[in-house]
Amino acid sequence: MKPSLGVTAELFALLVLSWLSLLIPGGAIYALYVLIVEFLATYLVHCPAHYVVGTMLGIRFRAMRFGRTTLAEALPPRFSRVARLIPIITLATDRSSLSRAGGRRAAAMFSSGTVASVLAAFAVAASVTPSGSAYLVIAAWAVAIGYLAFDAVFSPRSGDISRARKVRAGSTAEPRHVQK
Repeated sequence: MKPSLGVTAELFALLVLSWLSLLIPGGAIYALYVLIVEFLATYLVHCPAHYVVGTMLGIRFRAMRFGRTTLAEALPPRFSRVARLIPIITLATDRSSLSRAGGRRAAAMFSSGTVASVLAAFAVAASVTPSGSAYLVIAAWAVAIGYLAFDAVFSPRSGDISRARKVRAGSTAEPRHVQK
């Protein structure tokens, strides 16, 4: 699929999910819905962030398609086997434009997905804080902080932060795909 079409679809899905929150009645169902949206928001903003930042920095993308997460490499074996089975959306970069962009620009593009995902989790938590029940607010902030902790531990090992460090250091082993 064309990257621009895939990015548009992901952002549209996030918009629809946000709009649907207005129709969900309060209580436990709403709390569950908010937590599901919080997880989905971290996923749905990831590739669009890579695409927008990369495009602004002169990096082109070839396609969006289903692939496998590289974070599975950093997980313990039991979780790694399961994580490798879950298909995710990947954004295939144009290798020549990535190499021409240079280390700083490529690092910014790789880092943008993680930064946007973490910010999305915190944005959802912040949005329910003024009017949510104490349990919902605590749960939403726990998910946001948990997601930040997860990315702080695993992304430097095998995720986007790892890729950003490699391209910034001038590694010749450039990744072929931006993955979640």
